[in-house]
Amino acid sequence: MKSWLKWTLRIMLTALAMYLVFRKISWQETWKILRSLNVLWLIGALILFNLSQSLSARRIRFFYTSAGAGIPPKRNLWLYYQGMFYNLFLPGGVGGDGYKIHFLYKQYAVPVKRLVTASLLDRLNGLAALGFLAVLFAGSGLIPNGILGFASWMLIPLYVILCGAALWVASRYFRRYFPVLGKTTLLSVGVQMLQLSAVVCLLAASGSHDHEAAYLLLFLISSVAAAIPFTIGGAGAREIVFMAGAPLLGVLREEAVAISLLFFLITALSSLPGVLLPAPEKRLP
Repeated sequence: MKSWLKWTLRIMLTALAMYLVFRKISWQETWKILRSLNVLWLIGALILFNLSQSLSARRIRFFYTSAGAGIPPKRNLWLYYQGMFYNLFLPGGVGGDGYKIHFLYKQYAVPVKRLVTASLLDRLNGLAALGFLAVLFAGSGLIPNGILGFASWMLIPLYVILCGAALWVASRYFRRYFPVLGKTTLLSVGVQMLQLSAVVCLLAASGSHDHEAAYLLLFLISSVAAAIPFTIGGAGAREIVFMAGAPLLGVLREEAVAISLLFFLITALSSLPGVLLPAPEKRLP
């Protein structure tokens, strides 16, 4: 599919998702929440989010190094933020991951297949951490009985079985990357914990002090949806999850969507250094 067609489709899907969201909520109430935000808590959320991205950049560097592209940490962080910006704003079918793979291929002449594998494993590693935390939240009884059709605690052994199968596949078919999975998994959990802390700051900024655990569970589920590149930077997909899940967990739709929009804006603002700052010199560590 041509890049312009992919980009047009993503815009249409994003617009459709946002339309469906705002049909179901009161925009006036959502705007009222956004207007009354505490700036100091917003700054805290911004700092925590960027700390999470620094850990995420460190995580993917382990995979790149295993692939044979030993990019220095500072240059890797700059490249990571460039990829984040491209994922959000630039048209085309390549995206941030594709840009980073192209950059590393030119710099280190590593086979593209290795770099694609490294990027894929990095995303799967992040999703595994998301699943781990979401299952813990769900298993704690946050999901009301009857929604899943079975007791939510049953998700825990199911998750363990899936992780065991994934580790077996990694040890058999991705031996080059298997030794770093322990470190990257810990970093992935750290990334998600920092992002959850950022969401707590956003809740505090909006003056919401009730149902925090339910909001965090919604955020974890929405992060899985946002990781699928059907919309621009996950916009719309995340909001739909918040909008649909809010009444099931007993939280206000307007407040949930406001938190989701704020998180997207923080992501967009944080991505700007990727294009505003020059690349560090290669000699820098």
